[in-house]
Amino acid sequence: MFGLMEITAQLDEPTKLAIIPTVVLPFTILGMILTSLATWVAAFFGVELKAEGPKRLFEVLMKPKVIVLALLSNLVVYAGIKTFNYISNGPYPLWWVDIQNSSAPASEKNYSDLPPVITPSEMADSPRTLEVAWEIPLHSAVFGTPVIRGGSLFAGLDRGKVMEVDLEQRKVIRHFEIGKPVMAAPLILNNRLFVGEGIHLTHGARLYSFDLKTGKFAGAFSTTGHVERSAVSASVDGQDILLFPAGKDGLYAITSSGLKKIWQASIGHVDSYPAIDKNKVFIGTGLEEGYEETPTKAYALDLRTGKPLWEKNLPTSVWGIPVFWENVVCFSVGDIYKTPQYGQLSCYDKETGKEYFSYNTSGALISAPVILDNHLIVSDLYGKIYQFDLKNRTLDWILPVPTRGETYASVVINDQDQIIFPGAEGLYIYSRANQKLITVWKPEKTWAGTYTNVVSYKDQYIFTDQSGILRGLRFKKVAP
Repeated sequence: MFGLMEITAQLDEPTKLAIIPTVVLPFTILGMILTSLATWVAAFFGVELKAEGPKRLFEVLMKPKVIVLALLSNLVVYAGIKTFNYISNGPYPLWWVDIQNSSAPASEKNYSDLPPVITPSEMADSPRTLEVAWEIPLHSAVFGTPVIRGGSLFAGLDRGKVMEVDLEQRKVIRHFEIGKPVMAAPLILNNRLFVGEGIHLTHGARLYSFDLKTGKFAGAFSTTGHVERSAVSASVDGQDILLFPAGKDGLYAITSSGLKKIWQASIGHVDSYPAIDKNKVFIGTGLEEGYEETPTKAYALDLRTGKPLWEKNLPTSVWGIPVFWENVVCFSVGDIYKTPQYGQLSCYDKETGKEYFSYNTSGALISAPVILDNHLIVSDLYGKIYQFDLKNRTLDWILPVPTRGETYASVVINDQDQIIFPGAEGLYIYSRANQKLITVWKPEKTWAGTYTNVVSYKDQYIFTDQSGILRGLRFKKVAP
């Protein structure tokens, strides 16, 4: 403690005033406490200790000028930290995005072409082994399900890029840079790429547009929130529009050509996908981390104006996309912020909002449901797959898929009525009719799990794992 006094004595006045408020003062007070304790203990043994050094230093530190400087210094440090966090959580400048994408090559592909559909004749009708047809390292996690158009696969990366992979050449042919994490699946519309950016901490996030023919940056729409979910396209009076969620901003509708705002529905924090049915938009709100008691709701909005037509209270957040069956809309409900992480299937009449059917689940339903005939199939956060009979308003069965921890992928059903779902050790395929395991693919190396759904192209199942490896799997051919 006396060493501190000697050190400060050798410092000039500006340096003292700079370091005393945030460094020396706490140590001085601590030193005085320890010195007083030592003096008290020493008195029992007849030893006298001097505490003049710490006392004198403390008197210096208690001068009004030093106290004011301490407050100002701490305020500057606090403001500096807040400023740094604000800048680091904001978007990159648009000029930077423009420069980063100025050298992207052009393309002659038609990106309006949908991927070939896997037909039953091309798929296995009995248990067979899946094999890796190819794999490409993307060197970053992929959170949004990849999109296939024009023979290319587009995948958004955690490191702020959208990669374009030619599925015939099986290689990355170009990328589009935005800087901030890409959590959502890209949208391809009229040979343009639309993609959002950001996580919950991000502010001022944008929806970006790129011309896929020229490869150039084509503009952006700015929000004050984050864009963690994909944009959805719709046509209103012959005009193509985009609807996309933006966290605390709610839901936006903008023109697809000029990225001009049409309306904004400030209905709460939105991290779910909008679903469109005729002249209505269906969307669910969610909880923002740190605000777990905020009310969450299911909404039906007017597609032209964004005005609420009806709203219903929900037990917790909506993350997936609403789905339709006859005159019913169903929301998969669940949350990752609340404990326990329960879920609910909530279904309503599309016109009136009257409750049609609900079912509580033990795990959060944050995935996208699938509708097949009168059935709804959805998975929960822990790998349980549920099938509901919507006509009879009953649960048909629950299929527990082996998982490790949490899983964010949604169920995929192929043309042979088989369930495809990533689990604890790899990719699992079940019969939907009897819920029996048909086959499971296990990687040679440690399985990292996946955040994304499986997508199909020709005779291949394509997905990315959490380590950023893009794989194409297919069934081994049977020798004649």
